Amino acid sequence: MSNVARIGAPPEQPAIGARYDFVRVFDEHLDRVWRALGAMGVPPHQVEDAAQEVFLIVHDKLASFEGRSKLSTWIYAITYRVGANYRNKARRQPKHLGLEAIEDSLGGDPEQNVASQEAARVVDAFSRTLDEGMRDVFVLCLLEEQPAVEVAELLGLSPNTVYSRVRLLRHGLRTWLHRAEHGGEP
Repeated sequence: MSNVARIGAPPEQPAIGARYDFVRVFDEHLDRVWRALGAMGVPPHQVEDAAQEVFLIVHDKLASFEGRSKLSTWIYAITYRVGANYRNKARRQPKHLGLEAIEDSLGGDPEQNVASQEAARVVDAFSRTLDEGMRDVFVLCLLEEQPAVEVAELLGLSPNTVYSRVRLLRHGLRTWLHRAEHGGEP
């Protein structure tokens, strides 16, 4: 094809994923990916490896990201699949280790750090009571605040099923916290 035929043709646009800077994407999403993996049941000693695997996939596929969903949803879809693989591996191991304690080196107010540690323990203890399907909705919708419609697509569920699970989870968490608060075994 000659250059003459290309005159007036719109310039080719780069793929949507090519517009993203990986370092910025990594910096913006690392903390949430890390938390999601831990809350999904990835053993604490494997969260770092799982997060690294997530971002290796993101790095390899970022240029081909088509923008059919939000970037955060795309990253959490990858996180979900990697987390499920690590969770399945952990299931075959004899011991579930739970969430890692938050280090005191976080800085800031020591009382706030203690409150954050306690909140992490509460979330971990409640999430251990859930089956995988409910835990996934708990992590993605309630902890990571992903839209239910996108979570439904990611998990292969109907949006109504996700909304129903969110209602059940909220009720279950309130009941669980009430029992724990009043000295009962949650």
